[in-house]
Amino acid sequence: MAFAGMFIAAIFIVIAVIVFFIALVELIVGIILMCKKKKAPAIILFVLAAIPVIVTAVGLSIYFYDVNHPEFETYDGETVTVKMSDVNKMKDLLRAHDMDGLDNLLDKHPELIYYQDINHTTVLEYGVHSCDVEIMKVAYDHGARFDEPTVFDNLIYDHSLEAFGDDAYWVFLYSYDDDFEPRLTMGVATDDMIEAAKFAVDHGASTVWVRYGSPWTFADQMEFWVAQDGDINKKDRDLLRYAKSVV
Repeated sequence: MAFAGMFIAAIFIVIAVIVFFIALVELIVGIILMCKKKKAPAIILFVLAAIPVIVTAVGLSIYFYDVNHPEFETYDGETVTVKMSDVNKMKDLLRAHDMDGLDNLLDKHPELIYYQDINHTTVLEYGVHSCDVEIMKVAYDHGARFDEPTVFDNLIYDHSLEAFGDDAYWVFLYSYDDDFEPRLTMGVATDDMIEAAKFAVDHGASTVWVRYGSPWTFADQMEFWVAQDGDINKKDRDLLRYAKSVV
């Protein structure tokens, strides 16, 4: 999706450059004809130069408006528009871990819970995969929901817990050029991770789903995850025990 957006933007820019170059040539020729007192062909060239420039300018304006005011589908199947300036404020508050500020922002702009980044990650999903219950709670209190089909049709994963502990969602706050330090070490369970899992399950996250055409559970996911570091400690066993208790 991100590559597609960049490709479309590049095409727009190339077309705009070509159109403006042609218009410039027509304008120069028109001025030359006007100087030679050939008004009729000069006016025709001026008009021909103006039309594509106006059309291109309008097209670019619409494109950049859409980029800065993306639309997302709600849980009810309706459409909401968000402002990227508000999205950036939300991300700044998340980086600062300012939950009061986030709460106030979502009070004013509840549509932000539907925003999805280039990985189709919402603020709730970011909270899940950061194992940050405070973020999850603020998002949930403002209407965010786990595993809603209208939203999850567009996500990389079909269920909130399908990639629990995976850092695939980090780009919600960072770009590929930023230094990123993952909160979790693969295979090492923490209290925050267990707390986040409990919050997600208690508030509707699915614990059973289909993966590659076969049944898969949250317990299966956690058994695979805790084995990644080659060691199963007490915290890992606590996480596994909890995961098995909810499927």
